[in-house]
Amino acid sequence: MNIPKPILLNDLKEGELYIADHVLTTKARTIFVVKIKKIQLKHEDGPEKQIVFSRSSVRNYSIFSEIFGLDYNEEFFSTNCYFQKNYIQSKEFFNIYYFYNFDEEWFFKNKQKILLIVKNTNRKKSFPEIFREIQMEEL
Repeated sequence: MNIPKPILLNDLKEGELYIADHVLTTKARTIFVVKIKKIQLKHEDGPEKQIVFSRSSVRNYSIFSEIFGLDYNEEFFSTNCYFQKNYIQSKEFFNIYYFYNFDEEWFFKNKQKILLIVKNTNRKKSFPEIFREIQMEEL
């Protein structure tokens, strides 16, 4: 059982799907499926750093989401966010985004379990904690 670790921002690829673990406060977080639309992380005399992605809630994501598009777009720029090695954080709020590899087969197999865990824990568990709990159930 390999517990997921956050992906380095430098390893994110345009057009790829990821799980985003959005930390809202120290007591609340939520999980999204995201598709990277644009990523620019070099800022030396060039354009500012930015990550643009579309996202869908776990509940709303389906096999047709890539065809019809995801629900909502997010844009992050170095003027209003800190770009760390493996997460981005708002300069004004506590909001932090971590990104994890997306395994579509695992996701659809465990979608209902993810939703149940998120509901029952009042959105306090990180994606690695949710993953670990699901894997432990299968043992």
